[in-house]
Amino acid sequence: MNRAADALADTLVLHGVDRVFCVPGESYLALLDALHDRDEIQVVGCRHEGGAGFMAVADAKLTGAPGVAMVSRGPGASNAAIAVHTAEQDGVPLVLIVGQVPRRDLGRGAFQEVDYRITFGDMAKHVEEVHDPKRLAKAAAQAFQIAQEGTPGPVVLVLPEDMLEDAAPDVGVNPLPVEQPKATAEAVSEVAETLARSTRPLLIAGGGLRSPGARRLLQACSEAWSLPVATSFKNQDVFANDHDHFAAHLGYGVPAKIRETLQAADLILAVGTRLGDVTTQGYLMPVAPQPRQPLIHIYPDDNHLDHVFDTALPICAEAEDFIRRLGETNAPEPPSGRADWLRSCAALNREMAAWTPQEADDGVNFGQVVAAFNERLGDDAVITMDAGNFNSWVHRHFSFKPTQILLGAVSGAMGLGLPAAVAAALRHPDRQVVTVCGDGGTLMTGNELATAVHYGAKIRVFVANNGSYGTIRLHQEKAYPGRVESTDLSNPDFAKWAESFGAKGLAIKTPEDALPALDAALAHDGPVVVDVAASLEQISAFSTLSGLKPN
Repeated sequence: MNRAADALADTLVLHGVDRVFCVPGESYLALLDALHDRDEIQVVGCRHEGGAGFMAVADAKLTGAPGVAMVSRGPGASNAAIAVHTAEQDGVPLVLIVGQVPRRDLGRGAFQEVDYRITFGDMAKHVEEVHDPKRLAKAAAQAFQIAQEGTPGPVVLVLPEDMLEDAAPDVGVNPLPVEQPKATAEAVSEVAETLARSTRPLLIAGGGLRSPGARRLLQACSEAWSLPVATSFKNQDVFANDHDHFAAHLGYGVPAKIRETLQAADLILAVGTRLGDVTTQGYLMPVAPQPRQPLIHIYPDDNHLDHVFDTALPICAEAEDFIRRLGETNAPEPPSGRADWLRSCAALNREMAAWTPQEADDGVNFGQVVAAFNERLGDDAVITMDAGNFNSWVHRHFSFKPTQILLGAVSGAMGLGLPAAVAAALRHPDRQVVTVCGDGGTLMTGNELATAVHYGAKIRVFVANNGSYGTIRLHQEKAYPGRVESTDLSNPDFAKWAESFGAKGLAIKTPEDALPALDAALAHDGPVVVDVAASLEQISAFSTLSGLKPN
């Protein structure tokens, strides 16, 4: 008989897990020991549980399979909560393994004891504390199953440290079937018939279409049915941004002209998205609870269908299979007016996305960096994002190809950018991995630069250093003009900071520095941090500080 820890390690191998992220802790030493002899699994030791959790979330987005993070009890699990929240908000499968106090101490208020069913109850899909060593492997298999079914999300597996040492069956448990609902033939036909009658349809494509195959099927379906495509928040990469059918990325800052045009759709087909508040522009596209136009909503979880919106046709179905079958349905000649509708949607987006160099008196317009990305990044580049206004230049001006990957947090959590880049560089060492971070987020999880150096992850980090929590400053200026409080920052020299870790440090101090700095970063065989002296006046791609002040 093996230990329960060995059975769990075997089960992870059987589930195809090849990498786990952790901060080691005494409450799960036996599991670390069991993984020591599993050559199939790389254990990535991180510098903070938030970083480890973010790496697992990013890895799940890259593979489509559950990411795995391991943390110790109490403080460790608390630090990882940000990843659990992000996995829930982003609809990403995550298995968080938490060490726990010994079973004999449960309920006594022991050192670092926490009841995780209460702590994670409204964020995780499922929380289980395993007391029986013979059940651990099965519980792990169920955790993977639950994390993937319906709306993907986080599952927390809590393991008392003494249980891991107890005897258990010497074999792991194979993956359990993951049920993915399929649309009926009648439902696909009804959608096709409705589309055929629509003059101004709009397809909103969500995270359920992130796989490479789904992206190809989405483009084929759009072309077959003459459908404009808008992508949901942080899923801008699922459809070619230079395609004549690309309508918009439905994130923050969508110009009024684009919103008003898309609101004139006479049919909305939402596929693989929960239609959250950002994607729907504050529940206005479609309007909640009663849309102005018929809404067809395809999502693999009944809990998100016909709930916020009065839905004309709710279909509980997996997105990729649905979009394939719709694309394969013979589409009739589109009705008169469809071609004009396509042109009007695409034209407004192209007008918004066009880059015109802008000078700033107090630093570099961050759009200059994004313009360099457009010139130099390859067709398979991975761009990771932290949270902040600097993202607006990427969303507005970078033309994503569906062969590229965008990793950002729908949850809006600061700190994802650099850990996500580490996960991406480990998963895809031959691809260009670039991250954009603010000065605020960089100093939240930037310690994972040490992880990048340790494991040789070739990340290129561009820090928008404007000395401010820019997003909050923007909101302050709107709500309380001139009353700046707690948003000013004092920062290190990020290039020298990088060098102290053993990474390469570069700087962009003028617009002319952008291309040479990017070239040098891409050419370096190791982690690079580029300190961008970003303008605070030009606080986003859509706003200036002076323009926010009342006349």
